[in-house]
Amino acid sequence: MTRFNLLLSAILVIMASSCCNNAQTDDYNPFPAKWMFNTDNIPLYESNWTGEDHYLGAMTGSPAKITVVRSEDREDVPFSYRMKGNRPEVSTLTENDYILFSTPVANIAKGSNIEIDAVVMSYPNSPKYFIAEIYDNGEWKASEADLRTAEENPEIRYTFECSGTGSNQYQYNSIYQTFRLEKPVCKSDLKIRFRAVGDITCSGEPQSADAENAWIGLVGGGFTGAYIQNYGTETPKDTTSVLCLGNSFTYYWNAPSMLKEIAWSQGHYFDVFAHLKGGQTFGQHTALSLTHDAIEAQVYDYAVLQDQSMAAANYVTDKAKYAYVPEDFEKLCEMILVHSPECELILEHTWGYSKDDCKGFQTIENFNAKLKEGCNIIAPLADAEISHIGDAFLAVDTKQLGNSLHASDKHHQSYYGSYLKSCVNYLMITGEPFNENAANCGIDAEKARYLRETAEKIVLGE
Repeated sequence: MTRFNLLLSAILVIMASSCCNNAQTDDYNPFPAKWMFNTDNIPLYESNWTGEDHYLGAMTGSPAKITVVRSEDREDVPFSYRMKGNRPEVSTLTENDYILFSTPVANIAKGSNIEIDAVVMSYPNSPKYFIAEIYDNGEWKASEADLRTAEENPEIRYTFECSGTGSNQYQYNSIYQTFRLEKPVCKSDLKIRFRAVGDITCSGEPQSADAENAWIGLVGGGFTGAYIQNYGTETPKDTTSVLCLGNSFTYYWNAPSMLKEIAWSQGHYFDVFAHLKGGQTFGQHTALSLTHDAIEAQVYDYAVLQDQSMAAANYVTDKAKYAYVPEDFEKLCEMILVHSPECELILEHTWGYSKDDCKGFQTIENFNAKLKEGCNIIAPLADAEISHIGDAFLAVDTKQLGNSLHASDKHHQSYYGSYLKSCVNYLMITGEPFNENAANCGIDAEKARYLRETAEKIVLGE
């Protein structure tokens, strides 16, 4: 090769490197990309989903979109699209069809860690198994360490398993997946997909592009339908496996996702699995197939457990009537410890709230005191620690915060409440104070700092 050609090659390499090392220069910020499906924002996505284009645009200013793609051998077979309440659903996916998340980016550096979180619902004749993949260096790649093997066929490797129960008895899949890019993405689309693998449906019936009751979709109603974030190029110093079981006091504003993002910003990788269903008690969780699936997914270091919002307080009020509360807690803990004998259990002491005369407890302070008293009785039965989120809620001066920790329904947590809850749980797991790099998760920096400081006072002391 001549000196000129060598020089030209070097220049091209430098140009290519420069292209993918410059700061983001587009007018938009592709991260985070978030999809929330609720009554207020139906007009933002309904017409595109059920119209000619069939896409879901992100709701955070990101240009990210969600579409559905047929495998190459069935490209001419159309999907069916509908809105089910506030849920966007599609039918019928079969093997190798996929849900595609894509966003144009100026550049993402080599070694970037891309997080995708989503909540997926399914019906009996939808595909049972899906694999999460990212398009990296010219090919689709899965996180091999996170793959599991289907019990019906050992050749089927999958990331998550659908329940097929999309009605009132729903069990939704919560996915928390991290990918590390081997190559930079420069002036192109970042692509992630959930691809159906294997020919098995949730019901066991054969897959068919003509099947009825085969809808699959992303979830609304307090859940975050999907969320994509760039965690940056830093490599965490350790990995901790965390199981989260609970109900709407956990899934509102996607608290497990916040917990994972906060941990990453502090140099820790929390490998999170969760099963969350509205209104569930611990006893009800013991009967849910996806709770069993989550418990058996891996060996856990920690399990963060959140009961129905009045359970502990009710038990204190009438121990005979609510004797099942500690019994169900012990039973759920036993299920976890069978698969993860060294798992450290954390029982959430949730917050009092004003809805319905504080559920008969008259004041939020009294409600919180009863919840705390109940947790102090119940937790030792399984040698569990208590995450005093309720105390942290009471310690926050909402005037100083400028926002409420409760949603407008005076019951659930607000976005700020979920962040505070996640901070408390992070401190319970690590036992170490936050450093200056702590993720704000979209909250104003000063307000986020105040919430973290409040959490530190409750968990770590003054």
